[in-house]
Amino acid sequence: MLITSFTISSSSTLVKLAEGIKTPPKFDGLNFPIWKVMMIKFLQFLGNRVAKAMTKPFSVPIGDKDTGSDIATKEFDANTKAHYALLQALNDDDIARVNHCKSTNEIWTHLVDTHEGTSQVKRAKIDFLHSQYENFTMHDNDTIDDMVAIFTKITNDFSSLGNAINNDQ
Repeated sequence: MLITSFTISSSSTLVKLAEGIKTPPKFDGLNFPIWKVMMIKFLQFLGNRVAKAMTKPFSVPIGDKDTGSDIATKEFDANTKAHYALLQALNDDDIARVNHCKSTNEIWTHLVDTHEGTSQVKRAKIDFLHSQYENFTMHDNDTIDDMVAIFTKITNDFSSLGNAINNDQ
C-alpha cells in the first residue's frame, strides 16, 4: 500500500500522518462479497464517475481524444482509472479471466457472474441460506461467540446477494 507520510518529533514521540490510500483492496480469490464492498468504496473514493464506470457500459470514443467532447473525455478517464484499479486489485487467475474485457463494466459483470453466479445460481444460494437461517440452532458445544459469527455470516451472505434480512423475518 502506498502511503505518503511525514513524521513530527515531539518529546521523543513520533507521529505518522498519512495523506491518502492509493491502492485498491487486493482480491485473493476468497470472500468475494467482502472484497466487492471494499472495492465499491475504493472506486467511490476515486470519484463518482469512476464508481459509475463499473455499472455503466462504456465504449471507447471514436476518433482522436482531442476531438471528443469534455464529457466523453471525462468518462474515458474515469473508465481508465476504474479499469486500472480493478486490474491492480485482482490476483493473476482473475486477471486471466477478465483480460479480454474492454471496459470496467465488462470486468465487473464478469467478476460478479464468476464469483456470485448468474440469477439462477443466486436464487439457489438464497434458498440454501433461507434453509440455514430457518434451521439455525445452538449446539451443546457452541459458544455465544460461535453463534454470533455463524449468524453474522448468514446475514452478510444474504446481504451480498441483494436479499437482506429484515426484522420481520
